[in-house]
Amino acid sequence: MKHPVSLATTLLLVSALAAPVQPDEPPKPDHSQVPGVPIAHSPASSGIYIGSPGIVILPDGAYVASHDFFGPKSREHHSAITAIFRSQDRGKTWKQVSQIDGAFWSSLFVHRGHLFLMGTEKHHGAIVIRRSDDGGSSWTTPRSSDTGRLTEKGEYHTAPVPVMTHNGRVWRGFEDAGGGKQWGVRYRAMMLSAPVDADLLKRDSWTFSNYIARDPKWMGGSFQAWLEGNAVVTPEGQVVDILRMHYGGQGGKAAMVHIGPDGTTASFDPETGFIDLPGGAKKFTIRYDPQSRAYWSLTNPVMQHTDRNAGGVRNTLALLRSEDLRNWQVRCILLHHPDVVRHAFQYPDWVFEGDDIIAAVRTAYDDGLGGAHRAHDANYLTFHRFGDFRNLTMADSVVDPKSLQPPGPVELDLGAMVVEGRGFTLESLEEDSKAFGNRNYVWKQVPEKLRGWRYTQTLGGRNPDIAVTAKRDTTVHIATATSQQGIDIGQWEPEAEITFHYTDLGRTGMKVFQRRLKVGERIEIPQGNWTGGILLAPPEDSK
Repeated sequence: MKHPVSLATTLLLVSALAAPVQPDEPPKPDHSQVPGVPIAHSPASSGIYIGSPGIVILPDGAYVASHDFFGPKSREHHSAITAIFRSQDRGKTWKQVSQIDGAFWSSLFVHRGHLFLMGTEKHHGAIVIRRSDDGGSSWTTPRSSDTGRLTEKGEYHTAPVPVMTHNGRVWRGFEDAGGGKQWGVRYRAMMLSAPVDADLLKRDSWTFSNYIARDPKWMGGSFQAWLEGNAVVTPEGQVVDILRMHYGGQGGKAAMVHIGPDGTTASFDPETGFIDLPGGAKKFTIRYDPQSRAYWSLTNPVMQHTDRNAGGVRNTLALLRSEDLRNWQVRCILLHHPDVVRHAFQYPDWVFEGDDIIAAVRTAYDDGLGGAHRAHDANYLTFHRFGDFRNLTMADSVVDPKSLQPPGPVELDLGAMVVEGRGFTLESLEEDSKAFGNRNYVWKQVPEKLRGWRYTQTLGGRNPDIAVTAKRDTTVHIATATSQQGIDIGQWEPEAEITFHYTDLGRTGMKVFQRRLKVGERIEIPQGNWTGGILLAPPEDSK
């Protein structure tokens, strides 16, 4: 890459790693493999996860970042906690400067020299806003409608979405969460705005638009939810609310709600309001860059085939560009991990700094303590700098984009069965043969019985499509990780004492299972964990 992603860690973390571990001490985290600069870490074992990254540059050049805590052992449903960090050296090191009780899903922004934090007080709580006059070390308390408490009744939803100014007003998207209790279905799009010279801590300064509920009939009945809307100005000068959208498929859609010039009205046309936006099923931030006269975003596009819901595929962070908010191009893959189950670079919040983009990212990654609970339940807040962003291309990506496209489609006659699908090639199972197409791991301790068998070599961490149709009554064999978490093998019988492993750090074991098929019967090979289900076929079945 011309502009590689920084892999530095803070001096504090490095010094912690250098300390000797005493036998009676609990294990220490290892941050050395985490992309970017770790700002904060919360191990999965705590039951408290890191959410809602925010980042802003203060007038004096200091950076301020924020995140909240969620998870089963957090206080997100009562009075959520948000942590505030500051960096005086352009993101190389970070120090926590405050902790706020009663702040969730919040955006950081600077307005007229003051630092603000705006979101809800808890999961589906009231809308609140705070101001800091000392760079985030202390904050006002939203006790009343004159000090930052903008609603008293109702439930609301949001994320660290952009706060922008246009035509003399400050604009920020929210969702009313009063449309029931079901996630997604309950969210109704709305916009808040206030005059730029108003006291933003006063409830009377803010105008609330009407809200719009999603219609389940939209998109032929596939529309599921919209949320986490971005306040953006179109090339024609109109304020719109561009929302993350769930509708099934690969998740490359977003919705554009139009806002009236005085902020009182919101309207949506399902004939023209759906736009193509790679990664639109996950939270994104859109900002306009006057120098390039283009809109930019960081999103999580689905770059490879997977049978997981698009909203949960967050293992790739990409830079997108558009000139009109409707036609988006993936310019560069900035961060990537092949595993979609427990690795993620999600909820990116970011700002321009000259020729660079600086970002705070909710990151699920290996930490020497077992990693993240799952991709969604991040264990890190990380800082990243993406240099010379306007000139980045796919050639500068951290991974070859072509390697993300799975092999296939494939249809193979193995004599006793026909194998079809995509995301695999057929290889010979031998000692030291390559285990996965995207890793240098090799098979070890392959039983003599299995040597010379054919197997479906997949891309580790990416669920392939593998289907088998029996040409005659036969037995089908598969192998998957000894720890079968995430994969359904309830209809398969284990083969006693037949195991082998591959050469990752954990020397992950593979266990063999079998299932009888009758002539004409068709089944799909189960997937779901990192290794997936690998089909094994004896050589006498191949031709």
